[in-house]
Amino acid sequence: MFTTRRRILGAAAGVSVAAAGGRAWAQSGEPIVMGVTFDAAKQASYYALLMKDATIAAVDEINAAGGLLGRQIRLLLEDDENNPAIAAQKVEKLAAAGAVFVFEVGSSATGLAAQRAAEELKLPNGSPTNVAEALTKPHKQWYFRLGLRDSIATQGLILYLRKKFNNPRIAVIRDGTETGLSVSDNQVKFLQEAGFNVVAKEQISPGSVDVTAQALRIKASNPSVVLVTGASVADLSNYIKAHALLGIKVPMIGNNLFAVTSFPPLAGAAADGFMFVDAVDMARPDVAAVEKKLIARYADRARGSTNMIAAYDMAYLVADAIKRAGSTDRPKIRDALEATQNWQSLVGRKGIGVTFSPQNHDGITTDQQVVIRLVKDGKFSGSVDF
Repeated sequence: MFTTRRRILGAAAGVSVAAAGGRAWAQSGEPIVMGVTFDAAKQASYYALLMKDATIAAVDEINAAGGLLGRQIRLLLEDDENNPAIAAQKVEKLAAAGAVFVFEVGSSATGLAAQRAAEELKLPNGSPTNVAEALTKPHKQWYFRLGLRDSIATQGLILYLRKKFNNPRIAVIRDGTETGLSVSDNQVKFLQEAGFNVVAKEQISPGSVDVTAQALRIKASNPSVVLVTGASVADLSNYIKAHALLGIKVPMIGNNLFAVTSFPPLAGAAADGFMFVDAVDMARPDVAAVEKKLIARYADRARGSTNMIAAYDMAYLVADAIKRAGSTDRPKIRDALEATQNWQSLVGRKGIGVTFSPQNHDGITTDQQVVIRLVKDGKFSGSVDF
């Protein structure tokens, strides 16, 4: 079955459903409740707030176009405080409020806790961008991921490294957050299994300002490339600045954390030439059209933000499944998501659709969908060919 979504390119931005708690519903029937768990102010907020806002924008468009099944969507927002225990509590709260799907747009660490709670409650849930392998492997019955998981992202990185370097010596710098350690441990594991030589692995304590010592040890390891990976944009940006300040000339490449629009100005001139793995090709015309709409609503926060593109896209993916289910029954929504075939997503390279099944809940399943993006002259600057 080939499924498509209706893009509403001319819809007015409007007021977010989540912020309009007392508004009268235009359609008959009770609203369809969905939830969002996100980090409002801690280390994952750099990207969580972007994805929360993009989800609101998509839901507003859907509602402006008539909603789903003749009903409006009511979006409930819950701050998980980047705390796994709180994330689980928030999912329970959303389930009790009648949510039929929960978008988890915070860190992978909180996503794992939220997922476990949702699995017990038999509540469909998922993330546009969380990378932790354990979110879908072993297979989970109620969780769906649109973007890259660790192993696929690292396969794309490996493909790039093999084409651009001859047997590279890889140094790793990571942050010490729970998600940062999980992400980096998986990447190092996959790199070593692929036969790469990891010559150094340094760690930044969350909130550290001076990372000169870590940068000096990385320099002393004589790497040919430095993998900058984790979950804290601020901490890792401090390393990137130290890398430049110490005159370390070897290239740096990061994980998809660096897709946040705050990164280029945060790292400044030190980020010139920085590369990172991502899952969205911003040069695609359909992606550019959505980016334009998001910029109109959220200004430069949305410029080049693949996090926002993925979150916006996932809202439409879930809406499409509910339409196909013809119901807000949770198991029927889960079954409709599993029946998704060749859904033309904004995530990945053009022409490779999203297909789920009862055995696969990952939207991206091949390194051929991975994109390597570049920062140049203080802004995102297209993709790197490989």
